[in-house]
Amino acid sequence: MIPPWQQLDATAEELRAMQPDIRGKVHPLAVVEGVLQLGEGSEIRPGTVIEGHVRIGKGCKIGPNAYLRGETSVGDNCIIGNAVEVKSSIIGNSVFISHLSYVGDSVLGNDINVGGGCIFSNFRHDAGEIRMPWQGVLTPTGRNKLGCAIGDHARIGCKSVILPGRVIPPGVHTDPGAVIR
Repeated sequence: MIPPWQQLDATAEELRAMQPDIRGKVHPLAVVEGVLQLGEGSEIRPGTVIEGHVRIGKGCKIGPNAYLRGETSVGDNCIIGNAVEVKSSIIGNSVFISHLSYVGDSVLGNDINVGGGCIFSNFRHDAGEIRMPWQGVLTPTGRNKLGCAIGDHARIGCKSVILPGRVIPPGVHTDPGAVIR
């Protein structure tokens, strides 16, 4: 299995090479500045801003007022809702980030629900290299921006904060207001 930080690098390279392909609906009050691939049945709602290289699968609802930037990949049947910012991340299938959250440089699996007001932090205050537990070892990633990795079927309670480089195993449910250190 590829470490999350290498998954982000490989996906970013792939997305920078893609061509625009809009098969869904982009509302006239949304802004696309960059390259967008949008799957069938997906919609970009009013006030949403997309910058960079962004791929969104089938059957997704993005916005209103969402902000997707950098090199971001969103799977099928996802909701990236009101006032949600996603930066340079990989979002699996059936992931619901419905409102007021930030996801930075993170890898999320499938069937994940993120409660309102969550922050997936991607930067250490000392600007140091982020280390992430990988295969039982705290591993240097070579990155000073890296969020979290969340396994399939996780539920993240509202107002949770996940610090940089943390791993949430599959099926974990966090309490509302949790700080994952």
